[in-house]
Amino acid sequence: MDRGNRVIITDKNGWERELPLQKNLIHIGSEPRNDIVLELGRGSGVAPRHLQLISVQGDGQRYRAINLGNTDILLGESGDTVLSPRSSADIVDGAQLRVGDFTLTFHLTGSVRQGVSQQTAAYEGQATARPVAQGAFPDTVKEETSDVIGLKLILPWAPLDPERPLEGSVVVHNLGNKPGVQFKLEVEGLEPDCYEMGPGPILFPNVEKAVFLRLYHPRGPRPVAGEHHIRIRATAPEAYPGASAAVSQEIQILPFYNHSLRLMTVD
Repeated sequence: MDRGNRVIITDKNGWERELPLQKNLIHIGSEPRNDIVLELGRGSGVAPRHLQLISVQGDGQRYRAINLGNTDILLGESGDTVLSPRSSADIVDGAQLRVGDFTLTFHLTGSVRQGVSQQTAAYEGQATARPVAQGAFPDTVKEETSDVIGLKLILPWAPLDPERPLEGSVVVHNLGNKPGVQFKLEVEGLEPDCYEMGPGPILFPNVEKAVFLRLYHPRGPRPVAGEHHIRIRATAPEAYPGASAAVSQEIQILPFYNHSLRLMTVD
């Protein structure tokens, strides 16, 4: 029986826990806000946000692991290959990563159960309910590359509700050969007060980074309710003049009702 994509986490004493991989973007570390938390009480050597997994194809068949920490991550059973800080490596079925005192073994079947309403969020196995606007819908992944810039947009396939924003991420990849490249990100199709996005990252060659993105309902007459087109554009004008990559996404804006009632007395 296909049990879907999952990771088996083993601590330094041999205790292990199996967790499902249900997202296209996964953060792993010791901080409780990570998608998968490696508890410091079970081992050491884990940064607050140590590892980032990005689904390469958007369907979970292969992940790209990015070392966000300041120490090496060992690859394979023997640990003879090293994932250095701020570098990345592809993760396939059967791959092992050693993060501090923890060993992560991946079982990737290409079956991502993204329509579920629960997301396992902690190493101790506590399931927490995801927000309705995002947890009940799968993520969509749009990707575009130029010769030197890779860009990926990850957003829940959910309507933009006046009461809850959409949260996703923009993944920027330095495909060129220049170090310390400052990227610039722009959002087209929404007013500035309708979105919040982290700053463009500074990246070395073959390194990518996810930037936080949150979309807010306009709560007004414009843009009108219904399908709306947005575009995310990445440039690096100083390092790569003239180069750009852009991804587009259709979002569904729900109606917003704003009524007022005034009472008048008649003599």
